[in-house]
Amino acid sequence: LNIPGKSIALKVDPYYYVAFEPAFSENLSRFAVMLPKNVRDTLVRTGNLVTDQESRNPIIKIRMKWNDCNYAMNVCFVESGFIDQALKIYGGVQEEVGLSEIRILESERERLEKFFGERTLLKSVAFVE
Repeated sequence: LNIPGKSIALKVDPYYYVAFEPAFSENLSRFAVMLPKNVRDTLVRTGNLVTDQESRNPIIKIRMKWNDCNYAMNVCFVESGFIDQALKIYGGVQEEVGLSEIRILESERERLEKFFGERTLLKSVAFVE
C-alpha cells in the first residue's frame, strides 16, 4: 500500500486515497467475496467513495505525476478513514499512514472540485504543477 508503481491505493492527502480502477474493486471483491460492481456500489452507499454529483459514478480519469513522469489513470477517491481502519483491523498497522509520493496535476484541480461537489475537497498537498 502507498508505493507508486506497486500499490493499488495511494494516500494523496489526509482525507483521501486514490485507488486505481478496476484493480482496487477487483482485489477488494476477492477479499469480500463479492462482484466488483457490488463492492463499488456498497462503498458508494456507505459514503466511502466520492462520486460525481450528477451521475453518481465513482470512477474518474485524472492525470498524476510521479518521478517526473505524468500518468493518466482511471481512479476512485476512497475516504482515508475506511482504508486506515481496515489496515488497523486486518493488517495490524498501528502507525499513521503517510502520504504517497504521487501527486495529482494542478490542472486537474478545478475538475476535481466539481466532481467532489459538497464533500471535503482535496488539500493542496495532493497537487503538483
